[in-house]
Formats: sequence, C-alpha cells, structure tokens
Amino acid sequence: MNILLIDLQSLLRVREVRVSNKVRFAIWGGMIIGGLLVSKLLLDEVLIIRFNPLLSVSLGVVLLLIIMWVAGSTGRWLAQYGKISDSESFGDLSRLVKEGPYSCMRHPMHLFLSLSPISIGLIFSSPSMVLIVGPLETVLVLLMAVLIDEKESIERFKEEYIEYRKRVPAFNLNPQCLRLVFTRPSKKGKKNG
Repeated sequence: MNILLIDLQSLLRVREVRVSNKVRFAIWGGMIIGGLLVSKLLLDEVLIIRFNPLLSVSLGVVLLLIIMWVAGSTGRWLAQYGKISDSESFGDLSRLVKEGPYSCMRHPMHLFLSLSPISIGLIFSSPSMVLIVGPLETVLVLLMAVLIDEKESIERFKEEYIEYRKRVPAFNLNPQCLRLVFTRPSKKGKKNG
C-alpha cells in the first residue's frame, strides 16, 4: 500500500511544466470549436434568447479585431524586449519583459485572447456560446495562464519573476493599464542584447 502511495505521489509531482505552443494552440482551438459545436447543436436549441445576426456578427468581428491587435501589440513587446536574438522561437524569451503593458499586468495577451470564444460566439450568433460556454472557456484560459505560464516563468526567470509577481497583478482592468495594451513599442526602443 505504501509503495502504491509513493508511486502515485511521484506521478503527480510535475517537475517541469513545459507546454509547447503547438499544444496550447491545439487545446485552444479544440475548446473554441468544441464549445461552439455544443452551443450550436445543443444549448442554443433550449435557450429562448436570440441574437440579431447583423449586430452579433458585427460586434464579434470588432471584438476579434481588437483581440488580434492586442495579440500583435503585446507580441511585439515580448519580441523586442524579451529576446536576445531573432533566432529565438515564439514564446522563448531570454529576458523577463517588464516594459509597456507588462509593467502593469503580467498576462495582457492572455487577458484579451481569453475573449476569443465570446467573439466566435458573437460571429456565429450563438447566445449560449456568448453567455454560457464562452465565459467558462474564458475563465479556463485565464486559469491556465496563471497556473501553467506562471510556473514556466518562475522556472525560467527564478527570483526575478517572483519579485515581479509580487509587484504586478496577473490581470489589470485599470484604464491606464489597458491603454498600454494597445500601444506598440517604438522601433527605436531598447532591444535587449
């Protein structure tokens, strides 16, 4: 019995959590597609609420464009301030980025990407995706950002990240901070190296 308990404990202990970007995108895509299918095929049939398709699609496209802008903007901050060389792949940072939107929020990209299921629900005029499934997936994405990315960042940047985490919240809805999310680093800005 003790041997079984020890083996289970060792199996549950995760020493290094490294989830590749391909796996993250596959999970993300599966969540969105699966959520949309469940919403359209099952939940939308029982909901009394209906969306105006023109308004819904328009709002969904605008939200998706905002999400894409923020992903591009925050990605540029990561590339410009977090990489020593251009040969480093997406997501592999040599330095902890604490500039721009990362000065007031640890996960600005995740905050906006987490709204993707709601945007897709609007585009497909699915009330249950917007009101039920999308918000659940948004919370799941934010939890994954904190649980997985934080662990990876601590492993990569050690004490520097722990101190950063003490000063900067994971997500910040302060309007001044949100304004920074929409800025892009200047081309003349500091490049680590």
